[in-house]
Amino acid sequence: MELKYSIFLEDEQIIIKYHDGKTIKYELRPLPNTFLQWQSEARLKMFEQIQTGGLSSVKTLPAHLPVLATQSEEMSFVNLATKGLGLLPKKNKVQEFINLFTETKNSCKSQLWESTIIKRMETLTQFYKNLDYFDPYFLGGLEIFEGTTFKNLTRNPFTSLLYAGSAPKYLSFQFNGIMNIIQNNNPYYQFLLSARELFAFDSFHVMQGRYPFGYLFYVVNIIEKTPYSRK
Repeated sequence: MELKYSIFLEDEQIIIKYHDGKTIKYELRPLPNTFLQWQSEARLKMFEQIQTGGLSSVKTLPAHLPVLATQSEEMSFVNLATKGLGLLPKKNKVQEFINLFTETKNSCKSQLWESTIIKRMETLTQFYKNLDYFDPYFLGGLEIFEGTTFKNLTRNPFTSLLYAGSAPKYLSFQFNGIMNIIQNNNPYYQFLLSARELFAFDSFHVMQGRYPFGYLFYVVNIIEKTPYSRK
């Protein structure tokens, strides 16, 4: 992987230094509490749905699947992709949850995987049930395909996310920010992978063999897009 820039965090700023000498700085913005609450509630609701209707009852999870926009190399169009990007724990909680998720996964290996779904859900619930665990300044996800999105990001880290919720509220947010590509030695990559592996082989996921990179998305601009009634 060859990037055309380097990313640094300094206090509450993110700094992008391009290898051609250009430097850009942005103030970080915290995610809205309404968004954090929505993310938490959506996950917990999904777990309840599985408990009552089984794994096959999960058809979609819009709170976890925003549309991600990157600048195409031709500079005429943007590339759009649906990517799984979700909440991350605060720095002092990362290793605690990595350990918890890994221990649960390992303890379930010796059993019929489908029979351990309740135990695995209870484990992930420990993270999602408490908003105080969430770091409000960034989101994270795993790269799978190393396709157009990834190639665009190696040239230009500027990214936009559009989250659109379901009825009846239709919560919607556009987040503009900087995407930092991370590798498997990063603790946040390890958190994301350990969380993913708790459910990677269940029917509501497209199974994957590897995750070459991870993403950390730092928010610098927030646009509320939830629809409302005009009077």
